[in-house]
Amino acid sequence: MDRVEVDEIIARLLPQVLADRELGNGRSFTERHFHRIWALACLQLGECIDEADFATCVHDQLARQMLQSREVAGASKITP
Repeated sequence: MDRVEVDEIIARLLPQVLADRELGNGRSFTERHFHRIWALACLQLGECIDEADFATCVHDQLARQMLQSREVAGASKITP
């Protein structure tokens, strides 16, 4: 598994998976979101990725995305 390639796939798929209303409300990342993004990533890579390794990659991406969302929300409160 090439971590950089997996990270790029996750970054591309994460917004789409979170926006899928069939999986949840988009405000929280659920097990259903995880299994969808894992399956899509495996298909795009053409190989099955270890689920535990993939979970670590997703966690790192979610942490970054959540931090960025908070920064954007904080910036919008400052703007008059």
